Amino acid sequence: MKLAIIGCGEVGRLYAAAAAEAFDVVLCDSFPSPQALDCARYLDVELKENIGEWLGEMDRVWACVPGDVAHSAAEAALPFLRADAVYVDLSTATAAGKKEMSERMSARDVAYVDAAIMGAVALTGLQTPILLAGARAETALADFAKILAPARALTDGEPGDAMTLKLLRTVLTKGLEALGVECLIAAESQGVRDELYLVLDDINQAGFTQFLNAIVRTHVVHAERRSHEVHRAIAQLNEIGLPGTVLAGTSGRYQQTIRSLRQTPPAPGTADHIDSAVGWLLETTLARDQN
Repeated sequence: MKLAIIGCGEVGRLYAAAAAEAFDVVLCDSFPSPQALDCARYLDVELKENIGEWLGEMDRVWACVPGDVAHSAAEAALPFLRADAVYVDLSTATAAGKKEMSERMSARDVAYVDAAIMGAVALTGLQTPILLAGARAETALADFAKILAPARALTDGEPGDAMTLKLLRTVLTKGLEALGVECLIAAESQGVRDELYLVLDDINQAGFTQFLNAIVRTHVVHAERRSHEVHRAIAQLNEIGLPGTVLAGTSGRYQQTIRSLRQTPPAPGTADHIDSAVGWLLETTLARDQN
């Protein structure tokens, strides 16, 4: 089985090292870094600097390029791909972009699989989960199993669906990352970072998903009271000279919910279940945005 890996950054090199034992691997990178050159030499595989006719010999193609060049990489590859090839796009392109490229490849009988890496390979390496969507997702699933990379195929998933979920995950994880930066540097400046970890232990005990559902569900009831606490936290950061830009946005979200509570109060029991709580929050948010 011949596999081309396009893009020899951190992700491409990681999967190349694992795949070299299971596939006949060829690497491709237009501007190979010293690390990419070292990777090719260590694995004893060819590293090409241009996409070309050689790509027509490949059974599988894994595109490990940055999201902003994913479209151009796929466009460059398309004329050379075999009709029975499977093109797995591991980039962080937009969901719409992946759907569009899938349609273009399908028109030439090339199978396109949307692959979204759900985590940071710098932290968890080959064990970082991959979510797959597309008609040949099961084929890609079997290929990743050969290199012991954990992957899951969405049932009836279409290209773009995996990336949609990844970007929703990004809303949460990158927001937490930014809040984490604000929180930890403020704690460090006050000499209480070790104690802060201790007072966060209840989240560890509850489990993150349970914690997330609990705070969103009760947000429907306690948004106004909690907003006062947010204001005091903002004031504390301002007092120590570390104003929080993300926390200021948090205050804005609370104010939106408070207005909704006054204009369209939720039915009794709405906060008892996460489904009804999220439903009310979505309905009132959409209504506000349309006015």
